[in-house]
Amino acid sequence: MLQAAGKHFRIITPYDAQRSLIEEGLKNNQLEWEDKCFNVDSFQGNEEDYIVISLVRSRALGFLADKRRTNVMLTRCKKGMFICTSQRFMQRAGSDSLVGNLLGYYEDHWVEKDELEKIEP
Repeated sequence: MLQAAGKHFRIITPYDAQRSLIEEGLKNNQLEWEDKCFNVDSFQGNEEDYIVISLVRSRALGFLADKRRTNVMLTRCKKGMFICTSQRFMQRAGSDSLVGNLLGYYEDHWVEKDELEKIEP
């Protein structure tokens, strides 16, 4: 969606396995993938117009328990941010994290996967 709209974006995830999987998915769908996907630590100090954050977790907070690193992840966008995560996880184990608090504040802005095409960046 962002690429089709000609927007400048990067994808950040705290998990190397997710980064690799996302890069593979971008390649397989003939989308730009080089210099698009980063783990949080390697993106520190950088910014982009739009940031897509992948936070797929199912049980424990893991990375999200580190407020300093989570803050870095959440402050890299200039114009907009998309957080891809499990609503169930964020309402349970992730609710007390910085991301959980942010998503709680914007709870009226949750969008299901099949509704993404309707969003204009």
